Amino acid sequence: MKIVNLLLIALVFVSSCKEETEDVPVLAKDYGDGMYIVTDNGISFYDGEVVKNQIYKKVNGNAILNGKKIKFKGTKAYIVADDIITANINTFENKEIISGFVNPVDFDFIDFDRLFVVDKGDSKVKVVDLQSLDITSDIETGDATHPTFIISTWVRAIVLNGGAVADTLKDSTIVAIDYRDGVIPFANFLGSIEVGENPNSAIWDGNLRILCKGIYDPNNPISNTESSFSNVDPWDMELNWNKPLSGIYNAANLIYSSYSTKLYFTAEGGVYWMGQSAASTTQVFNLESDVLFKKTEWYVVNDTTNALSDMLYVNDAISSPNTVYKYNVATSSFCDTIVVDGDINDINFY
Repeated sequence: MKIVNLLLIALVFVSSCKEETEDVPVLAKDYGDGMYIVTDNGISFYDGEVVKNQIYKKVNGNAILNGKKIKFKGTKAYIVADDIITANINTFENKEIISGFVNPVDFDFIDFDRLFVVDKGDSKVKVVDLQSLDITSDIETGDATHPTFIISTWVRAIVLNGGAVADTLKDSTIVAIDYRDGVIPFANFLGSIEVGENPNSAIWDGNLRILCKGIYDPNNPISNTESSFSNVDPWDMELNWNKPLSGIYNAANLIYSSYSTKLYFTAEGGVYWMGQSAASTTQVFNLESDVLFKKTEWYVVNDTTNALSDMLYVNDAISSPNTVYKYNVATSSFCDTIVVDGDINDINFY
């Protein structure tokens, strides 16, 4: 009997030791370098060969719905949905969820480990401390404005008020927010100025070059106005000039070419390019897109030669909104298609 009792005690001891030393499951490093595609159905990943859909749901058990944008800092992906959601870039394990927004649509990383989050639904930019994950302050972008885009440099952020539905509201203002003075962090509203109608994307290269959508309502085209292009001095906050883009409607998604000689953008009728002076526009291709991303890559010219070219990644907003098309600018041809399981809202590379 004593032997039986001793054996039972030994078994209990061994079992308790197992529980105390049981390892936490190690997640596979299935992601990392590659293309991340935000859809209305989650996050897809493309490594150049294979598409993996709903990677956040696969790892964490719950889907990201209403995803809008994805950006990266260090080893984390930051995803704009109804909240700001972060994930480890290699495993896509959730790290944090930052709440307190009405309708966040864009954000930027700011000095002193902060985020400026554009909350379109609240007409504010909200400042998030990435250590505490709290909203520490907010800056109003104007009464009943609809901020849509943010761009920043080393001391100042510019927010574009892009308007709402064409037949109910338009806006023409941009807002400047200073966020540091030497080593002192703050978030101070500096002022606003008017540019073209419904500014929605911008590039900063000493001056601020802003693409303005104009009024665009496909259900009531008689009220539509041409898009325009504004050049702003971001330090004095003065409009240098604003030019209409003749025959261009619904312009958005302004990006630079690799050598800054061309500016690409989407609009009604396809993807276009123009020079920095906006003297004229040229159609690149006629695929109707509302997502545009550029990446410089090597491609095969012939059996002995490779060359670099800008590759434009776009969706087909009308006929195939779940497909990414890759366009080689050097050869003026599409060279790849990537199909995912939801309508595409954003594309980015890590």
